[in-house]
Amino acid sequence: MTKILRPSQKCLRKSLFKYIDIGLSLLLLMPTTALADGNNNSNDPPPQTTGTSGGSRGCETQSETSSSRIPALILLAPSQIYGQTLATRPTFAWFISNSASWQMEFRLYEYDQASKQSKLVKEIKDENFKSSPGIIMLSLSSSELLVGRRYLWQVELVCDANRPSGNPFATAAMKVVTFKPDLEKQLSQSNDVLTKANLYNQADLWYNTLKIALISKDQPKLRELKISLLEQVANGSETGLKEQIQVELTKSAIHQLQR
Repeated sequence: MTKILRPSQKCLRKSLFKYIDIGLSLLLLMPTTALADGNNNSNDPPPQTTGTSGGSRGCETQSETSSSRIPALILLAPSQIYGQTLATRPTFAWFISNSASWQMEFRLYEYDQASKQSKLVKEIKDENFKSSPGIIMLSLSSSELLVGRRYLWQVELVCDANRPSGNPFATAAMKVVTFKPDLEKQLSQSNDVLTKANLYNQADLWYNTLKIALISKDQPKLRELKISLLEQVANGSETGLKEQIQVELTKSAIHQLQR
């Protein structure tokens, strides 16, 4: 059963109401710094999204203090634009700064640009869905998205199930696009991973490019591409710690999950 995102849902944050009042689906969202992307029409912007969680570390243990102001959760996605993908079963990625293991929740909404409402199409919150420090990659094998549709995806760390308003969370926007004939031809003519990654990157296909950059072995050129993508994520953060965030992202271990 699908659900319409409503203000009663626990992922909405009352503390954000004063910033945003542009529709039911947007009450959980906060503005972030935009990244340049020539293929995203400025007349068709996505809802305002927050690629990083608010506050500092979020879920703290006794051995961790709030001395580090790096957000507890950073989505590896462009800010305030639709990150594009050709994949109808895409891979999502995010960074966790906490060293402890915490329950996570993942939600995917189909966003209606006209009505400004979002319909829940996928939710993951099972007991085995837990965080690890570093970059987490989530591949959706059971849910097929629709070409031409826009989506919002959200990750939440459950620090305290009895006090959900304090849980760190972040949201990003995504659009599933069709193959352009020239790109499809170029991809079919090459088996080289680096060539494919560069073709995706030149076509502003963020999620396709990021997946290759993260899972490929440390070829020098692919590593350069990975660092460039992570630098974009760091530069899109609202904190004054862009360089520190980039260092943490670059040296992070990568954990792959599938649902």
